[in-house]
Amino acid sequence: MEEEGIVSIWLGNFENQDALTAYAEARFQRDENGEPVSSFTQDFFNGDLWPFEPDVFDYEFIGGTSQDPAVVAAPLGETMANALADLYPRGLDQACNAILVVYDYVFEGSRYVPGAPVRFAASIPYSEHFQ
Repeated sequence: MEEEGIVSIWLGNFENQDALTAYAEARFQRDENGEPVSSFTQDFFNGDLWPFEPDVFDYEFIGGTSQDPAVVAAPLGETMANALADLYPRGLDQACNAILVVYDYVFEGSRYVPGAPVRFAASIPYSEHFQ
């Protein structure tokens, strides 16, 4: 649900940038009205076309995989990387090379969706970490 000052974070593993882009963007899937729906929203938001404003959604591919959350989150800034590392002090369960974020949104669904290339990691207050 929308909530100002919160960022929801998913981490995953993709073959390359194109695979991440195809998963994150509304290109291939269609809803019942024929509208394009991303695989990401199919997996985590019950196929809602845009359960959040598209301009608050971002994703980054880091190339090599890492179990260090600070490395995976690094493209989005040092403060977000540090905040995620604080939540996972022992590292991630699996190596990741991509991060997807939705700003001003608290995700309350399942952390893990079978077959999805990403897992929900956390919803954190970004105003505390980014100011």
